Amino acid sequence: MDLEGRAERRDGLITGSDAIASLSKRQIARRKREGIWRPARRGVIAINGLPRTWRQEVRAVVLSCGEGVVASHATAMRLWGIEVPRRFEDRIHVSGQLNRMVRLDGVEHHRSGTFEPDDLVERWEIPCTSPVRTVIDVSSSLHVDELGEAVDSLMRRGLIGLEVLRDRVMSMRPAPGRSIKKLKIVLSTRRRGFDPGESPLEARLARVMASGRIIPPVQQHQVEIDGHRYRLDFAWPDRRIFLEGQGFGFHSMASDLDSDARRQNTLVADGWLPIELTWRMPEDEILGVLRAMGLAR
Repeated sequence: MDLEGRAERRDGLITGSDAIASLSKRQIARRKREGIWRPARRGVIAINGLPRTWRQEVRAVVLSCGEGVVASHATAMRLWGIEVPRRFEDRIHVSGQLNRMVRLDGVEHHRSGTFEPDDLVERWEIPCTSPVRTVIDVSSSLHVDELGEAVDSLMRRGLIGLEVLRDRVMSMRPAPGRSIKKLKIVLSTRRRGFDPGESPLEARLARVMASGRIIPPVQQHQVEIDGHRYRLDFAWPDRRIFLEGQGFGFHSMASDLDSDARRQNTLVADGWLPIELTWRMPEDEILGVLRAMGLAR
């Protein structure tokens, strides 16, 4: 593959060794002199004219570090599509073996004595830690709620399985930078069969119901009325009760509110009893409402 093709696949980046293998010293010097190339990181060249992106910067760091160093921690979270708390956005995190030390501006280097065979993978052809290893690595730096939301988000994308994570945590040894205690708390509120739903609010409601000894509902229950199908966040079909979580900012248009009102009216007319709960309601209030509806075990 030529240099341009390689750069196109790698966010507009090539390494110095790529350039030396493909071009003469004179050709390389001309590209630099004419501003066709610019230095990105030590030993890494960016093709000018392409937009500078966060992913390009991450790739440049990993390429500069060389073999055996991968994107990790909060940086791997972002690569896997997980929202990262703002306090972690100013640095790029990488990990490598104990015998490697990376010193680059704006880079946080973590060293580990143990990587399991499945811990090191690629995302967008960038070497990085797997979803399971990433969760383990960030466990000490995230609050329990933040860690739980990261697990839920990975589950929604089909990137992590609770039992795989549980088995790994149970066999883990304490090490700097990881919190077995926090991981066990997260897993204790996500028992076998836990469904994170389609949003953080659904995941929270599911956890509250599981911890509060509420009769397990059917999640994403399908109902057909007069040829129209409706999907309910949580339902107790035998009691004709359904629960909807209302998240702040979910409705951006009046037409959304109209549609939801019509939907609920149709379900009520068909004999369904609705329960509406919001993100701001505390756990005790949520459980109180559900128990008042006769849904306690």
